Amino acid sequence: MRRRAEERLTVQYSVTRVLAESRTLEEAVPKIVQAVGQNLEWDYGVFWRVDKTEGALRCIDQWPHPSTGFEAFSTVTWSSVVRSGEGLPGRIWATERPAWVTDVTVDEPSPRAEQARAAGLRGAFGFPVRVGSEVEGVIELFSRQTRQPDDELLKMIDDICLKMGQLGERSRTEEALRQTEAQLQQAQKMEAVGRLAGGVAHDFNNLLTVIRGYSELLLARLQPNDSMRKDMEEVKKAADRASGLTRQLLAFSRRQFIAPKLVDLNALVVNMDGMLRRLLGEDIIDLCAELAPNIGAIRADPGQMEQVIMNLAVNARDAMPKGGRLTIETRNVTVGKGPRKDAVGVEAGVYVQLTVRDTGHGMDAETRSHLFEPFFTTKEKGKGTGLGLSTVYGIVRQSNGTIVVESVPGQGTVFKIYFPLVSEDRPGASGPGETSDPAHGRETILLVEDEPAVRGLVHETLRLHGYTVLEARHGIEALMTVAKHSGPIHLLLTDVVMPQMSGPEVAEKLRSIRPETKVLYMSGYPDHPVFEQGGVSRETSFLPKPFTPVVLAKKVREVLDGVNA
Repeated sequence: MRRRAEERLTVQYSVTRVLAESRTLEEAVPKIVQAVGQNLEWDYGVFWRVDKTEGALRCIDQWPHPSTGFEAFSTVTWSSVVRSGEGLPGRIWATERPAWVTDVTVDEPSPRAEQARAAGLRGAFGFPVRVGSEVEGVIELFSRQTRQPDDELLKMIDDICLKMGQLGERSRTEEALRQTEAQLQQAQKMEAVGRLAGGVAHDFNNLLTVIRGYSELLLARLQPNDSMRKDMEEVKKAADRASGLTRQLLAFSRRQFIAPKLVDLNALVVNMDGMLRRLLGEDIIDLCAELAPNIGAIRADPGQMEQVIMNLAVNARDAMPKGGRLTIETRNVTVGKGPRKDAVGVEAGVYVQLTVRDTGHGMDAETRSHLFEPFFTTKEKGKGTGLGLSTVYGIVRQSNGTIVVESVPGQGTVFKIYFPLVSEDRPGASGPGETSDPAHGRETILLVEDEPAVRGLVHETLRLHGYTVLEARHGIEALMTVAKHSGPIHLLLTDVVMPQMSGPEVAEKLRSIRPETKVLYMSGYPDHPVFEQGGVSRETSFLPKPFTPVVLAKKVREVLDGVNA
């Protein structure tokens, strides 16, 4: 009795030391198996880890290693995949309780029984490794002797399990904190890059407004058979493509103009089904939609949500060149407070979760750390712009969502997007569609724009549509022009962000002396503070850059006529 008590004290001391020195279960458990086996006369040990992706137990360590004398048993154990309820480890996983087998060669109908008999193994004992409320693994011990249940051993194992659970909780908390810190650093880096991208995109918007605008004006003057027409059409096409890249940069930097409304993600995914199947190639990619019924609504731009799904689908397709499965899932989720293995970085609350899962080649940690950076791509040169996933990131953030990526090389990738659930009633049909071509007018318009090329284009467009145009380079010059002009000013068309005086400030001063004047703002800055201050309505009195002459003339006519006011 004294010898056995000393052995158990030795085991407890060894286990306590191992747990104090270890940071993870994977690091601690093999040493614990060895300590228990050596001091309590067990001859062989196995550590099974729960593979949550496969829903099975897989062997990740054995003792002794190399397993001299147990080669056949060791080999079949390494290759075994144990489901819940199967064999001794499967029963322990299912019941979450320790279990004894007096003689595995007689009492255990296991696929490994023949190899155990050949190796001379008889008695077996196992117990679950639990972290919190979840079983994370199973420890299995074997002896060359038959073994009877031992209450003292069970008490010691209960203490070991408790300490291993505390290590697991500590490890899980530290990992969650590490991931949160890494996400914060990544978010700060992305914010800095986003500000740069947004500033570049804004400057390009002014240039593209001029290039596209004058292209259209010149095309309108050229006859269909003019030899210059084809060249000018190519210029306009190039500007249109550049405009698309600019929109992607604005989406990444969360400065894109959006029209948010209540969106049913299920309906949106169903409507995209045919388009996605054609895009993916039904003979190569198996598209599967698992849409939970009665999911909540989210507030987002429907077109942007389609772009998110499309970009993720294209990315998944490229990760599965030899075929595979793409799964799109939706469901309502509640994220609780405190450290979490899933949804790291997501605030506590109720969300609609959109998941896009593929069975492709997956990514390592280094690739994941750069995944959403603009112009970062793993594709060969000339095969991608590197803006697809950065656009997804920007759209998700602009829609108050959070995106989380899980990926392991060779095991596919999972994108989980959390959108705050909106409890408002769903809206009816959208507003009226586009109206007919813009009509000309004879009104007087005060144009205020600090960029000379844009100002020249707008002036020329309005003049061609019959308007009288008063031109000013900035707010002070605009007020001086108003003071000199004795006739009516029907519309103020002004840039939002200008030196000396902003567009809304110009409008406020002008309306104090000419309250009948209507106002139309134009800008490449959708996130300017004026939008939050109620001074500008994006829906009724705003024109985003870049715009074409046709769009400009149409919007001017709408504001003058009070359409959608």
